[in-house]
Amino acid sequence: MSKPRRGKLPREREKGQLFFWLEIILVSSAFSLVVYFGFEPKYSPFSFVYFIGLLYFIRKFLKESTDEPIKKFNILLFTFVGTLLWFFLQKALIEKLNIRMTTDFVYFSIPYAFSPLVLAFLFEPIISLYLTIIISLGVLGITGNPAFSLFSFITGLSSIYGVVHYSRMKRGSIYRTIFLVILPISIVFLLLINLFSYSSKDLAINGLAIFINVIILAFLASFLIPVLEYVFKIVSPLRLVELSNTNLEIFKKMALEAPGTFHHSLMVATISERAADAIGANSLLARVGALYHDIGKLKMPQYFTENQVNIPNPHAGKPPSLSSLIIINHVKEGIEMGRNLGLPQEIIDFIAQHHGTTLVKFFYLKAKEMKMEVDESAFRYPGPRPRTKETAIVMIADGCEAAVNSLEDQDEERIRETVDGVIKYLMGEGQFDEAPITFKEIRIVKGEVIKILSAIYHKRIEYPEEEIRNGSKQTEKNKDR
Repeated sequence: MSKPRRGKLPREREKGQLFFWLEIILVSSAFSLVVYFGFEPKYSPFSFVYFIGLLYFIRKFLKESTDEPIKKFNILLFTFVGTLLWFFLQKALIEKLNIRMTTDFVYFSIPYAFSPLVLAFLFEPIISLYLTIIISLGVLGITGNPAFSLFSFITGLSSIYGVVHYSRMKRGSIYRTIFLVILPISIVFLLLINLFSYSSKDLAINGLAIFINVIILAFLASFLIPVLEYVFKIVSPLRLVELSNTNLEIFKKMALEAPGTFHHSLMVATISERAADAIGANSLLARVGALYHDIGKLKMPQYFTENQVNIPNPHAGKPPSLSSLIIINHVKEGIEMGRNLGLPQEIIDFIAQHHGTTLVKFFYLKAKEMKMEVDESAFRYPGPRPRTKETAIVMIADGCEAAVNSLEDQDEERIRETVDGVIKYLMGEGQFDEAPITFKEIRIVKGEVIKILSAIYHKRIEYPEEEIRNGSKQTEKNKDR
């Protein structure tokens, strides 16, 4: 007998398992009735067992996954049902148009790899692999021919390999996967099958079917992947790469109007990416979130220290409560700007969570020094606190970079002390209580932050003035040459 999970009584667990199986059986029965009345009755017993297997794998996988389970379920179900419907639609269309083609032509022309390709592009390859197995079993049940089932399985695996090999960072990888991986492997499969059963004429007809297959697949994938990204608000790696382009208008504006903030964001992005990579978090998401985390400062850039170059401090003469409100408001302004830019919610979360519920300490202490009546909550950011590893990393990188940048003496020991102090403060404030990040991972992140900041702010060798003059003269000579 298996041990009950921590925090659950055996009876509660058994009750949960019972509802789990009841739900699967009821949904499978409903699908089987649709197959019975909508298609051919002979498929319904197979479909019942088939849908039980499908739902079990989906539920089992999503139960163990904490990363957007609802989105994954919606996309998985959509692509699976889409492939199934396309299967019957294409078969019915060929039959209705009285196109005199063999059964092999019909089945070889169906793009079985559609679901695996889309899922591998949008999510992890493992989900795609599960669905490839399920679809190939479904093809076996419908056609009764192991060759078509094997063809479905091989094209599905080819799509996963192609997406991983050519990277999910470029839209062109869809076409490379289809025409440089799926098409050649399909042709090789057909040639191997031809050695045993097909004639030269059948080989030519089935070759045409495979060509039609990849054309349909290319059209469906290129059209539906952007649609799915938009409808289901998916932040695919490709979407992140597009958002990280510093030539976008928002970053050009930031570089012009708030150069200090822009430089700070680039630094935080570099640190966050390296730190996320070190603990196995989503480094690309952390980088993009860091690039956008301070866009709200564009509303009033002169009120932030990093942008106050050769200008008087605008906070002078203002009450600390007002200054604190201006500083805190950059989060609210950033969220509004992010929504206007159409940023995904995952990126907006970085804007909202990068300060958590921390205190605007400088103006809070200033108000206390001035013997003012102080309400601490008025000097705190509204939150929420970081809820993912990536937002927690950006919070650490943001606080540490700003603190180290303000140091007069930026030697490695002072940097180490400052980073340690920032992280201890954040932990003492309970800022990581809602994020799934461990003490060990925080320690690794701290090590990466210290390493990068020490490399950036290390002391340079001071060259003698005479050597500098000689160097500039040599440069002028080189230009004359």
